Order: sequence, then C-alpha cells, then structure tokens
Amino acid sequence: MGGFAQAAVSAPVSGTIVSINGINVTIALADKTQKTVVLQASTLVLERDPAELNQIQTGDALGVTSHRSGTDMVASSINIFAEEMRGVVRMDQFLMASGDWMTNGTVSGYIQSMNGHTLTVKYPSGTAMITVPDGIPIHRLVSMKSAALAAGMQIVVRGTAQSDGTLKAASISFDGPAKS
Repeated sequence: MGGFAQAAVSAPVSGTIVSINGINVTIALADKTQKTVVLQASTLVLERDPAELNQIQTGDALGVTSHRSGTDMVASSINIFAEEMRGVVRMDQFLMASGDWMTNGTVSGYIQSMNGHTLTVKYPSGTAMITVPDGIPIHRLVSMKSAALAAGMQIVVRGTAQSDGTLKAASISFDGPAKS
C-alpha cells in the first residue's frame, strides 16, 4: 500500500489488528510477533477506496509510484490524497528504496492521446510528466475516524518507532470495499 511518504517516519509496518484498547492498537505482524501502535490526536486513519483514472481532477493531490522507461516516467500505482493529507505528506519527487520513483504533488494537467494517458504533476521543486498505462491500481484515500478500525483488519502503519518498541502512528491505512 505505497503511495505517500511523510518526513521523519520509519518504514511502513503491515499487520492485522488483534485488539484495540483506548489509544493502543495491537497488531500481529507477518512473522507472528505483535507490535503496539499508539494512536495520537493527529493520526490520519485512511481508507483506500478503488478509483478510476477519469476521477482524477486538476488540483487533486496525488502520490504516483513510477519507474523510468528510457526518459519516460511510467506509473505503476496512484493514490489520490484526502484533503487532510495536504501539509502532512512530503510533496516532492524522490527515489525510493525499491528503486521506484515517488512523485507527490498536485495535478496540473491531463492528456489523453492515442498512446494512452499522461498526467502532469507539480511539486515544489519541479514538474513531472507521467505516463499512466491502462489497468494500474488507483485508490482514493478517504479520511476516517479511528472508530473505523476493528479487530481482524489488515492495516499499514506509518509512524515513529519509540524506544519502548511501540510505534507512534502518523497514519494508518486499510483497503476499502472492492469495486463491484
């Protein structure tokens, strides 16, 4: 569930919610260990709902994961950011540890041509033209209340690791309903 990066945050942690006790959320990790995630008043809880390319509008804030193909940037996934993410998400273009590129910015143009679709994404230090192939995953991140979290949910947590082993959550995301 990639798609955005925040400053001063450890690597994302994925897991299944085991229990919720006040501001503490216990999750089971893939290696069968458990981790306590601490919710804060500022924690963004985000549902990732399936979206379509034609739903992206000029002015939308996006996170586009892409790779280079020659001199072209080619999208592999797109997240449309919730309004609450503006000012929180690092708006820039940068190389990720995976070797893919992340472009977080605002849509300033959209071109549909015989060869596909191209988005123009502006960020503070530049502009990127990104080719969008048919069929890539596109999600709209919708801000939810922490009450939307429940035992059994698969989540991805971005936050800051604490010295006691807990993770102070900056954001928690989970997949919403599948397209019908």
